Amino acid sequence: MSSTELTSTLDFLTDAGHLLATTAPEVSAFLMSRRNNILFENELPQSQRQHVCTCCGHIMIMGQGSSLKVEHRKAMQRNPRLSKGKEHQSDTSPRSGPAKMITCGHCGRLTKTKLPAPAPISRRKIKAQEPINSAIPKQQLPGMAQTPQEAPSQKANSNANSKKRAKSRKAGLQALLDQNNATQGTRPGLSLSLFMKK
Repeated sequence: MSSTELTSTLDFLTDAGHLLATTAPEVSAFLMSRRNNILFENELPQSQRQHVCTCCGHIMIMGQGSSLKVEHRKAMQRNPRLSKGKEHQSDTSPRSGPAKMITCGHCGRLTKTKLPAPAPISRRKIKAQEPINSAIPKQQLPGMAQTPQEAPSQKANSNANSKKRAKSRKAGLQALLDQNNATQGTRPGLSLSLFMKK
């Protein structure tokens, strides 16, 4: 079956099944079960098959007899006492995500849809920063190229940069205030700054 023919057939069966769901539920169930068979034969994703019961073809609508339950698989806690080998074995096991279980209101059959597993959470440990002005001088390692004389100059450069940024920020705010004052003199009307001055 070509893809255009397949999509048109599935659309027709879906529309007809939904239109006949209240007036002729048996016909609707037959059409929707036929739609499920076509989906299964063509190996279409499971998300296309989840709103119809795989057993009787009944359209499962939550609150009208059908019920939904989401089953979460709790993450396994790592035991710090485990040896490295045991911990590595537990990490290699495949992780499965939560499962959505829908109970059919017509026949009571359970339709289970597996959802993809969430991505593992990676947490980086932040190293504690040492104070800049420590009382105990650090010993330099042989591979370090920095000399003690270079450290104060870098500190002075970073201070100068932050002072320049602060001055430019202050100048920008002052320019905005000046512009606001200039437009306020030409524009009649009330503003919040007028009430604050009084």
